[in-house]
Amino acid sequence: MTQLITLSNDSGMRLSLMTTGAALLSLTVPVGDSQREVLLGCVPEDYAKQQVYLNAMVGRFANRIANSVLHYQEETYHLVPSQGENCLHGGKEGFDRREWNVVELQQDRVVLSLHSPDGDQGFPGDCDVTLTYALESTELLIDIRATVSKTCPVNLTSHGYFNLDGQRSDVREHTLMVNASTYLPIDEMGIPLSAAQPVEDALDLRQPRKLKERWLSHPQLMSAKGFDHCFFVDEKDNGVVAKLTSADEKLTMEVLTNQPGLQVYTGNYLAGAPARDSELYHDYEGVCLEAQLIPDSPNRPELGDPWLHPGKTYHHQTRYRFVAK
Repeated sequence: MTQLITLSNDSGMRLSLMTTGAALLSLTVPVGDSQREVLLGCVPEDYAKQQVYLNAMVGRFANRIANSVLHYQEETYHLVPSQGENCLHGGKEGFDRREWNVVELQQDRVVLSLHSPDGDQGFPGDCDVTLTYALESTELLIDIRATVSKTCPVNLTSHGYFNLDGQRSDVREHTLMVNASTYLPIDEMGIPLSAAQPVEDALDLRQPRKLKERWLSHPQLMSAKGFDHCFFVDEKDNGVVAKLTSADEKLTMEVLTNQPGLQVYTGNYLAGAPARDSELYHDYEGVCLEAQLIPDSPNRPELGDPWLHPGKTYHHQTRYRFVAK
């Protein structure tokens, strides 16, 4: 049964989530004398109706695996397709559809766990995940650890839809910077076409730019109906890989992560998803900044090694830091 959880801290942050899908329902942060909602969301009763991974924890492998097939040494594993012939976000019954267990609960943090058995959605081996959500000062910390009983690719991420305006609006009025000099070109189904390529024209987000500027001015953006691309983050001393700023410039969100990739998705197919109010969401009302390993890397060694081995621990840590003017 779904359990609802609310966290808060002395900095005025407040996070609501549920154990189904480990999905976030609301995140408010102080801006001036008021609290501002920074996440899209729905009422818990409507979560099962949506198909857009609304603020869920996705896995066992986030993003896409081409043709829903894995090859490792002499073994071939057929995964459950969830987007055409490809496996998206772990299959039709991925971690976003599972009931997570509460391991520990404090005022400002919660620890959840999930057991995924051998053969789940076609993936080899048992996979045990521990997930922590914590409010630290003006940051939302997401810490994920996983182990496996057989060698398996593991890649989890939070599929949070952010809108920093505090009200329903077109997120393309936000300003975005992504510290990445290369990105992954994709076909019409989001499958990588090649290895990393230099960012160019409208795909170059190294300087802050309103998302609506040069909108759909690149063939890659036209094909995807917006951004739905993985950027290879460049290392920086301060650790910030992206910055998102609200239309009124009163709130900025910084993204810090130990992951090599950041998927930027501008809610291109959000229309029809249930919202907190009676009106369904429209396309482009939220943007996802999903820290992760590289799409289809289990089949593409040149894109990195996502294979987790028994006795080793997968560790993903991402911080969303909020800075108000």
